Amino acid sequence: MKGADLKNVEDELKSGPRRARATMIDVAKDAGVSFKTVSRVFNGESNVRDETRRLVLDAAERLNYTINRAARSLRAGGPQIIALLVSNPSRSYIESAHLGALQSCHETGMHLIMEECGDDISGIASMIDNTSPVGVVVTPPLTDDPAVIKMLEDRKIHYVLIAPENPHSAHASINMDDIAAAREMTELLIGLGHQKIAFIKGHPGHCVSDKRYQGYVKAMQDAGIDIVDAFVEQGQFSWESGLEAAEKLLDLPDRPSAVFASNDDMAAAVIAAAYRRGIHIPGDMSVAGFDNTQVAAVISPSLTTVNQPIAELVSEAVALLTNQMFRSGTRIEPVFLQHHIIERESTGKAKTH
Repeated sequence: MKGADLKNVEDELKSGPRRARATMIDVAKDAGVSFKTVSRVFNGESNVRDETRRLVLDAAERLNYTINRAARSLRAGGPQIIALLVSNPSRSYIESAHLGALQSCHETGMHLIMEECGDDISGIASMIDNTSPVGVVVTPPLTDDPAVIKMLEDRKIHYVLIAPENPHSAHASINMDDIAAAREMTELLIGLGHQKIAFIKGHPGHCVSDKRYQGYVKAMQDAGIDIVDAFVEQGQFSWESGLEAAEKLLDLPDRPSAVFASNDDMAAAVIAAAYRRGIHIPGDMSVAGFDNTQVAAVISPSLTTVNQPIAELVSEAVALLTNQMFRSGTRIEPVFLQHHIIERESTGKAKTH
């Protein structure tokens, strides 16, 4: 590759979000069909109605969607595999990560293996030794596990980290700004007149848990609002831990007027606990979450949340793993994707007394 060409590609990878190119998820949304339906159309499968096929093809044309043929050339030597490593109590998070990996693997002609990992990494090592993947996408909290990183380094496997604690380390990573996102959500609640804002932390083993708490603290301090110790509860990113934390908060004689949970599963548990006690959301108390997983849109009332682009984070990681420049060993700066707040029914103005 010529020097000028290499610089152009490197500049593109350093530039942050690269969402100008339409994806299969974009096509599915535009056509009003499922991701799997789009996949069947582009694979030329016959079990798709002509009307549906036309909807997909029209959407692809409107969005100028094209399959990454250059990346598909990696398959010349036979089937190629991308491995996705996950370890998260939230099924919604895992499903979103899986979707993002599937999308990018389809576009680049790769096969996907997803491995759910526990404390023992021998299973990961065995999977990699048996399948010889082209690359590995590592999701939190495995991104910050020295044993996982060493195992990959020892095997000289290409890998990309999702949201590591230090995105500017020597390892390639795809990230979003959790601190800024949590600060913005807390500022939204403050802007609605809430002063008594509780916070449910995420799993202590996940670096994003601390970052989201930092964002909450910063917003409260900037607004001159004291943080009440009793208003901060430890969660685990699971629905059960959110319910336990919610029960403690709702048992307080002077309960919070708003609860910000570190993920949607725990926020949904807060809404459930409030419903059982006859506490109206958002009339009596506002609730906010983080991630914008499927549960946020389907619960009632629907959940105000931070849209963390989980699928896009993983999709970008797969695309990077199939990039020839990255695979040649060129240093890649961390990529940051954008977040935004989605306001739904679970938040409203604080009650005035």
